[in-house]
Formats: sequence, C-alpha cells, structure tokens
Amino acid sequence: MEVEGIIAGAFLANHPAEAARAIERHSLAQVADYLSGSVPEHMGAVVAAMDPGVAAAALADIDRELAARIVEQLQPAAASVLLSRFPPDLRQQVLDRMSPGAAGRARIRMQYPPGTAGALLDPECITAAPEQTVAETQRRLRQARLSGQPYLFVTGADGVLLGIVELGALLTSAPGASLGVIARRELTAIPANAERATILAHPAWTDLLTPPVVDGAGRLIGIMRYETVRQLGGYAARPAAAAAVALDLGELAWSAGITAVGELMDVLGHTPRRSPEATAGG
Repeated sequence: MEVEGIIAGAFLANHPAEAARAIERHSLAQVADYLSGSVPEHMGAVVAAMDPGVAAAALADIDRELAARIVEQLQPAAASVLLSRFPPDLRQQVLDRMSPGAAGRARIRMQYPPGTAGALLDPECITAAPEQTVAETQRRLRQARLSGQPYLFVTGADGVLLGIVELGALLTSAPGASLGVIARRELTAIPANAERATILAHPAWTDLLTPPVVDGAGRLIGIMRYETVRQLGGYAARPAAAAAVALDLGELAWSAGITAVGELMDVLGHTPRRSPEATAGG
C-alpha cells in the first residue's frame, strides 16, 4: 500500500467521527463516489459514525458487492440500523452478498423494534450441546478466540437455552463430564421484546455479567453486555461475584494459550485497555 493509503487508513481508524463529519459535508453523489474508491476495511467505523440516512443513500448508489463488504465491517447493531434504511429489494441484495455470519447477526437484530433487547443484543456468544464433554469443550476453546463472555451457554438442538457453564468450572470438572450435567440450570434470561425500563431493572443483572437474551420460545439469540446498559443511559447492578468470574476467565484464557487477558478483562470492565506494548512488557 502506498504511503498516502497508509496515512489515510490510520486517520480513518483513529478519527472515524471527524472523518464522517467531513464526508457528510459533500453531496450524496460525492459521498457515493468516495465510498466507491474506498477500502472496505477502513470504512466500518466511519460509516457507523455517519448519519444513517446519508450513509444508506450513498451506499445505495455504489456497487452492491462493495456495499456488502463495507456493511460487514460494522458492528451488528450499526449494520442492522443501516440495513433497515434500505428499500427491501436493496437490503436483500446486500444481505445476499454479505458473509453468512455477518448477515445472520444483522438479521437477528432487525427482527425486533429499535430499543428492545433483541435489537440491542450481541449475537456472538459461546454455545455448546449438553452432550459435549468438558474435554471436547476445552479443545474447542483452545482453537477459537474467546468472545470476552464469562459463560458458555448450553442449548438444545432446537436452540432453547438449557443452562450455563462458568468457564472456570471447565478447569475443575472431570474431562469426561458432559456439559448438560455440570450446567447451572437456574438462571433468568432477558426477553427479546423487553424495552429499556425492563432491561435495566431485570433481575438477570444481579446474577450474570452477560445475561442471555431469548425469544418467545426460549431460544438463545444472544447476550446483553453491560456496555449496552451504559449506552442506554442507565445502570444495572452487577453481581458480587464479578471479580471471581473475571479471574476464572483470565485463568482459562491462560490455560488455553490466549495471551490477550488484558483485553478480555477490559471487556468485563475490570481493567483499563492497555496497548500491545504495555501488555507485552508485563
């Protein structure tokens, strides 16, 4: 990549809001022209910071494949907001060109009205079948990057939430034990159609750091993160065991050969984000 491209990419990554405001000052035709010549990986945060109406109108005027690549760079919440602004035929064309995972995460959120738990959830969570053993789960987690959640959710073949397994329990349970046996089944979940007041006051927050969100049939569709509560301008009580759970998560990350423990702890809100240099230096 040429020096100009490197500098431009760094600016867009570090100053997405400023870049969005600068882009929006131009006509829609000019915005669309700029997006047509952009690198999709550089545009996710910038498009997310733009006015959704402007971003949607500009994306509608560019190549569908490129539009899909740009939308894929957005977080699921921002992607669903943007896609909801597209006419139905255009929305389908873009979704068809997105990766199955990104399209699926966006579709989940678009099923629910804005402001509800279903529209605010994080669809990426670790799930496993009840017959899966502790040893099998440990191998799986060593091969995949943890999502920053302190639980593994046990679901049936129909997707119904059956229980949770705290990641620390995977270190102390017998390798041959099934998750269905060691799972904690007494838990509360936030309904997908819950609105702001219900989300903030839900008793699940006193028990879990990342409460599950379920649909009307009890199927797990995602988790609610504490950062989302802060974005709602509210407060939810965190469980007293938060520190212990964080330590369990860090211990599992270490045993699985994952070095970004600081990043995982940051997700739980216990430590400030540190630079790679600081993490490497201890």
